Amino acid sequence: MQKAFYRITEVAEILGIGKSLAYQLVASGEIPSVYLAGRRSRRVHYLELEKWIARQAEAGTQQGPTFP
Repeated sequence: MQKAFYRITEVAEILGIGKSLAYQLVASGEIPSVYLAGRRSRRVHYLELEKWIARQAEAGTQQGPTFP
């Protein structure tokens, strides 16, 4: 069963980035998140994460490879 919301540490693991970078991306609003009352923490909805990943992939293909 698909989880509806991911903890920030799970987002970091999924993206293959450090926890501090994941927290920065969420805090800046780059990755949309919600505050879950009762949990006293932020969570990222799985659809928002998928959209963010798709936008990053699109931006990467538009930019194209760079060579020294």
